[in-house]
Amino acid sequence: MDEVAEMPPQTQIQLLRTLQEGTFERVGESIPRKTDVRVISATNINIKEALKTNKLREDLYYRINVIPIFIPPLRNRKEDIPYLVKYFIDEFSKMYRKNTNDITNAALEILTNHDWPGNIRELENVIEYAVVRSKNKNFITKDSLPSYLNIIPKPAVNIHPKEYKKENAAELVRLLEKYQWNRTKVVEDLGIGRTTLWRMLKDMPEEN
Repeated sequence: MDEVAEMPPQTQIQLLRTLQEGTFERVGESIPRKTDVRVISATNINIKEALKTNKLREDLYYRINVIPIFIPPLRNRKEDIPYLVKYFIDEFSKMYRKNTNDITNAALEILTNHDWPGNIRELENVIEYAVVRSKNKNFITKDSLPSYLNIIPKPAVNIHPKEYKKENAAELVRLLEKYQWNRTKVVEDLGIGRTTLWRMLKDMPEEN
């Protein structure tokens, strides 16, 4: 049961009775029926606050709080993001009958750096969007991601523009060396066009 702490008070009473007595009544019936189930419940709200404000019944909480499992928000376990991304890509590729099966390093870096206030559901929606929108048949590029993810990095306020250019130039050189100056692979990794790469190379600052 998801969002158990947001159930209406009457539903919480009914659930508590079912857990305690092992009985329930179908809608429109007055005959108690037996049940034997194992309940896994979840919520993303602050339990202590919900109990304090009577949003969650205390007796229900202690009845279901047998083996608590705390799952940190996605922003605190970013090492899971590549695995979740791969899982969602596979799921949505099947759903939309696409051949997308991977993601570029540049796009994955953007996802890893995002704070994910909407947690895994937000990531799931982002990957679905990217799979649907992706023009590349085999992988997701950063151009396929929603624009709100701040795809184009901005220089920090304490970094001089000239120094910022040098940092980006260094990253571009690193990628060129990684792919042995194969520009096709570089543009695929960055998710940009060859014209954009040519412009980036042209704007690279000269060493003093």
